Amino acid sequence: MSRPQNSLPKRVIGLLITAMALAVITFWAWRPQTIEPTMARAAGVAPVTAQRVEPIIGAHYFGRQWPKNFIAGFRREHVAADFAGLRADGFNTVLLLVAWGDFQPVFEPCCSYDERAWQRLDFLLDAADRAGLGVVLRVGYGWSFHPDAGVITQRIHRLLNEREVRAAFFAFLDRISTVLRGRTTVRLSLLSWEDLWLHVIDPLARPDFERYLRTLPSDDSYRLRFAPGNALPSATSSDAALFNRYWDWLLMNELFRPATQRLQPLSFEARIDRDPLTVHDADGAPRSHWIGHESTYAPPGATLSTLYWAPFWGARNEGEQLDATQALRLFAVLLQQVRDSTGNLPLFIDQFNVIDNTLGFERNARLRADALQPFLAGAYCVMRANDVHGYAYWTTHNYAESPIYNPAFGYRLDGWSLQTHDGSDAEMRLQATPHGDFELQLQPGDALRQQIPARHGRLPRADDALADQVCVDVRAEAPGQLDIRAGGAVSLLRFDGSGEQQRCAPIAANPDGDTLTLELRALGTHATLRNVMLFDHVQDGGLYRFDGGDGPLLPALRELNQRFAQDNGESCAAAAD
Repeated sequence: MSRPQNSLPKRVIGLLITAMALAVITFWAWRPQTIEPTMARAAGVAPVTAQRVEPIIGAHYFGRQWPKNFIAGFRREHVAADFAGLRADGFNTVLLLVAWGDFQPVFEPCCSYDERAWQRLDFLLDAADRAGLGVVLRVGYGWSFHPDAGVITQRIHRLLNEREVRAAFFAFLDRISTVLRGRTTVRLSLLSWEDLWLHVIDPLARPDFERYLRTLPSDDSYRLRFAPGNALPSATSSDAALFNRYWDWLLMNELFRPATQRLQPLSFEARIDRDPLTVHDADGAPRSHWIGHESTYAPPGATLSTLYWAPFWGARNEGEQLDATQALRLFAVLLQQVRDSTGNLPLFIDQFNVIDNTLGFERNARLRADALQPFLAGAYCVMRANDVHGYAYWTTHNYAESPIYNPAFGYRLDGWSLQTHDGSDAEMRLQATPHGDFELQLQPGDALRQQIPARHGRLPRADDALADQVCVDVRAEAPGQLDIRAGGAVSLLRFDGSGEQQRCAPIAANPDGDTLTLELRALGTHATLRNVMLFDHVQDGGLYRFDGGDGPLLPALRELNQRFAQDNGESCAAAAD
């Protein structure tokens, strides 16, 4: 397939890189803005009326991979058992990420689709139906490792600044709408601010910005200062408030509103964090004002307001650890604030994080170890008191942040290069399984390589404080070993002849510039590879460990799921009497 062109000037790319480093978390509010009247609904899209339905008790599903490489990485043979496990734990809904770059990698010229991704989405939807699970789709997920998807920050920048790119994105949504037609198990689709983060207003977007200005009162100071031809506001200037108000307007009117003509029911995960604005008092002393995004809390036509939660919200975020009472109070404050800004729409927490060990946010407040279970026990009544219709736990299985594309050969050898020792066709080393997956037979002398680009995110590297590790799912009938390099010294990974197994070993990752090369060779005997991971961090959710064992939060989460399914809040009211 042809690859998307990079038409961004270096100045804009530099601004994007700078802007993406800015993330401030606190909770003071800013004034909401007016949303334009709702457009007429397109033919064929039925109106959605509020009704009392089964609550969403959801879990994200990443197919035993990193969310960023999920759609190409999951193995079909695992899905039925994984979905049955979700049901056994009390979940009634699975949340799936539908990445724009995975499904429509080329948007210019519009449009090229990867049919493999669409087939795999169909497989997951069918499997959820068989398992008795409802489905929530996060459409337009920002991350993609697809070789033809280009640089993700540039895709999003162009989507938010160019109408032609938005037309391609809407064609992607049209395709999703076709896939979902007649599928009653799909309960909700949602867009997320995280996938639509505006960092820079491009000059190409000036017509959109000027149209936004015309929605302001005629005597508004911003309308006068930013008349046609004047400079555009930025996220880091004294005009950050206007920048963020424009961003919110753009999300609601230029993206969400047209999306509702294609997908119903549709919600929007709003940014509940605040953005900084430095102001100066009369004496010249600087102080921080905080810009909220309340105008996105109640998207036009939505019947649910969607948000995320983790213990950092509302806390000092100075590395403190919270007890359950503190966390429950902050949780209740957040839910009430959102409801106050939505006209009391029911709430959906699409990312419910109780444990959060995300790299780079070590100073964020966390729950004390002895507060985790009491928090989950108390969260039920807090959610019921604030009309929370449901939640989706972010990660039920701890996952390795492995930047490998197509790690389990679901896309055959796409992204890999295999040099066979005898010069035979590399594709002949692939073996199809009864479930429709593939395995790769690596023979002694074969060399399997993948070049991992920096656009996949943070690359493992030996010169930081994190321990690099490689894990391989292998099937073998005789003992052997793999010779593995990641740009540094050789790491030997030994396996036995017991059949299917996962083996891990330390490794020294050494990227060469913006590329990390991974190479695997079989020594002594052939090995059948089923999955490869290279990582230095495991994201912890507290339910199931990386090795599949039970985590400390599993009993408490199962109890929460059961209460949410069976009790409409009567037990909370009785306890309060």
